[in-house]
Amino acid sequence: MIKINNKIKITFKNGFVRIIERDNIRNFNSLVDWLEKFNKGEEVPFLTMSGRDLGSAIAINKNNIKSIEFIK
Repeated sequence: MIKINNKIKITFKNGFVRIIERDNIRNFNSLVDWLEKFNKGEEVPFLTMSGRDLGSAIAINKNNIKSIEFIK
């Protein structure tokens, strides 16, 4: 079984950085799928995330993301 890190760093094109932790959003697995497709250059859908630490829902799409990666 592959161990997946519990944190993802999203850097938006406007320079804003958001750290997303597995336990803090409901659809972390969807974000992992999105990350993998985005980094392979595949088409990715609009993804909305919500959770207790985000404050409000945030949405990502290929046009507003500079980079997305797992961090320790």
